[in-house]
Amino acid sequence: MRSWSLAILLTLTGCSTGAGEIEGSTQPEPSASPSVATAAAAAPTPTTDTEGQPMRVLVTGFNDWRDLGDPANVWRCRDNPSCRLLLGDATEQEPSEFHGPLAERLRARAPDIEWRFATMPVTWEAFSDVPADVDVIVNIGLGIYDRFDVLQLEAGAYNQREGADALGQARSEPISATAPEVLAAPQQGPIPTRLDALAGRSFGSFEVVVAPARPANTYLCNETHYHALEAVRAGKGRLREVYFLHIPYAETSDYTPLAEATTDLILALTPTAHE
Repeated sequence: MRSWSLAILLTLTGCSTGAGEIEGSTQPEPSASPSVATAAAAAPTPTTDTEGQPMRVLVTGFNDWRDLGDPANVWRCRDNPSCRLLLGDATEQEPSEFHGPLAERLRARAPDIEWRFATMPVTWEAFSDVPADVDVIVNIGLGIYDRFDVLQLEAGAYNQREGADALGQARSEPISATAPEVLAAPQQGPIPTRLDALAGRSFGSFEVVVAPARPANTYLCNETHYHALEAVRAGKGRLREVYFLHIPYAETSDYTPLAEATTDLILALTPTAHE
């Protein structure tokens, strides 16, 4: 399995930093650092022939980022719902298995898909090496604090990083010095169409909203999505679609309603066999 560092935090929302094993991965295809694309670029054609292979979808969450001790244990998953959805019970260790309510539901509902899971620590540049051996990536982070009934998809990423990560490393700079203010998904590709179709829908008691790239969202979740969009634009490997989903805390200690709604949304984002 491949270890890779992932970091995340939000200014008003929370995600996490570190390097973790991706469950289900074999020998990953190498992914070069993607070049920055302009907002007007068309969707690239993936360079890998995947005909006859199962769809591969990577779903990630973030570990805790507050009060991690000294030295900071960036693998602790106790308070962050995005990692608890994938892992289930609270843990202090880097995970090797994923049996949380979201992971189990995705496997059961779509057994023909090759599901891969990872949790990430909250550190800058944790997701700079984006896996290119999967078809779809859905990164999930805690990011809704004023409601318990919203799932927020991000449309584009803002070219700025601000704040200190889980290890106290502070940044205040553009993600790419030569890129535009906003990095959008390729307009001719499937990502904008799926976001438009899901805006305003409900899954269980959860409403789906779509938020544009914005100066108020410049923490690690935004940086993670920025790097993912760069990778799609670069057209490396088999990667076709990337999404970032902000979730709320579970309203109670029962993660079932949040897991069920998130499962429905991820399956709605996943291409069908005839696409």
